[in-house]
Amino acid sequence: MKLSIVKICMIMLALLAGFNAANAESLKMTDKVAQVATTESLLNLNTASLEQLMALPGIGKSKAAAIINYRESEGPFSSVDELTRVKGIGVKMLAKLTGSIEVR
Repeated sequence: MKLSIVKICMIMLALLAGFNAANAESLKMTDKVAQVATTESLLNLNTASLEQLMALPGIGKSKAAAIINYRESEGPFSSVDELTRVKGIGVKMLAKLTGSIEVR
């Protein structure tokens, strides 16, 4: 009788360990999907059109044009922080945009 209880406990532990490994793998996949979704939804400053830039919070036609003019005259942005070199865009504006933009 004691042997049966031990076997049952061992089987239960093995099943539980297998479930946890599968669950952990599922969480890893979920994290990867979320990361891809987030990355794909960011606006690339180096390829964004005037209209796309204007859709960003606080960016109107003149600031969007200034971003494009900077990009055309200075070359592609090497980092998101470089956006503060564009006339009319400071640190506060950059902070508002940080979750919406990227540089590729």
